[in-house]
Amino acid sequence: MIYSSITAARGKKFRAVFNCLLRRLVFMLNLSIRSLSYAVPSGRLTNGEIVDLFAEKYFRNLPKDDLEQLVYGSKRKLDFLEIRTRSYSLDYAEEGSVQMAARVSREAIAKAGMTPDDIDLLLFVGVCNPFREPSYSIILAHELGMTQGNYYDINDTCNGFLKALELSSLYINSGKYRNILVVTSENPLELLEASNFTGRVDTLAEADYKMNLFFAGAGAAAMLLTADSGEKSALYYGEERNHADWELSLYVSPKIHMPTPRFEGMDFMSWADGRGIAAHVIRDMPAFVHRFLDEHEIVKDEIRYIFSHQLGRNITNSLLNKLEVRTERVFPVNTFPDYGNMGSANIPIGLCMAEEQGLLCKGDSILLLGSACGLTYGAAYILW
Repeated sequence: MIYSSITAARGKKFRAVFNCLLRRLVFMLNLSIRSLSYAVPSGRLTNGEIVDLFAEKYFRNLPKDDLEQLVYGSKRKLDFLEIRTRSYSLDYAEEGSVQMAARVSREAIAKAGMTPDDIDLLLFVGVCNPFREPSYSIILAHELGMTQGNYYDINDTCNGFLKALELSSLYINSGKYRNILVVTSENPLELLEASNFTGRVDTLAEADYKMNLFFAGAGAAAMLLTADSGEKSALYYGEERNHADWELSLYVSPKIHMPTPRFEGMDFMSWADGRGIAAHVIRDMPAFVHRFLDEHEIVKDEIRYIFSHQLGRNITNSLLNKLEVRTERVFPVNTFPDYGNMGSANIPIGLCMAEEQGLLCKGDSILLLGSACGLTYGAAYILW
């Protein structure tokens, strides 16, 4: 009886240890970042210009007093969040979504000393994907002249670039692929204008829920991943999802029937409850980050830099306070004030700029933090 109890206890302990090791193996990435590339279009829109543009083009149905209140209030909110300009394309023929994606892809491939036919898998992860059929990746593969390899799109909203690390790890570590190119290209104003959308906004409340478009900036990035070579190693990935609050932010086709009475009769493409999103991120994300660090035994004080999806000063500062992280460790290159929210391109463009400016040194430990509508949170740990 005693022997059986001891055996059972040992078996239970063994299973616990095994399950712990299994969880860690699942989250081990074992990847190397062979090259990075980015592009942002040359145009800039100030806070005043973006608000005036939307007031004239999309909010003109508002009563005059409401419109004036919206313009004044929106400019003040944007100034408070410390966004000065956002990037946009002066000429879509030169700086459109596909053109930027092809440019950064070619640069990343060349930096790695490869050709397009060395790419085994091309993943496109952008949020502002203008193509329903065929997939964006097929068009991009054609632009690059790929004659071999596979390609498809994934959509994990603003966490797409981080999610691609996990997928790439599964493919590369299984031996299926060796070289994977991850690409994003965000150009929200191009997508909005191309849709010729002129949906009515009849109340100040409706207009306020579209303020997320005022933050939107354009940019593209590419990252070429291979098996871990001991340099620029992507080591761990983790994520957390909660579909209960999916209604907090939407970007949909106009007049689509939504599975909730909340949006019945609304004519819109983009809608966001900014206050609700901020509250959830500030409340839930710190606990997720602490669990991620504990799971992989990462010492917070040894992290050199943190690159985070950027949503504005209030969310960022509140998040840092809860994580008890010193500000100088975060955003060695802060893209938000000058380029706006570039969706899934925020984090890779920040990494690219930091590398370009010589801020990243061999051996630096880097934490990537993503948050996306849905709501989802993602984290990745890199040893440069």
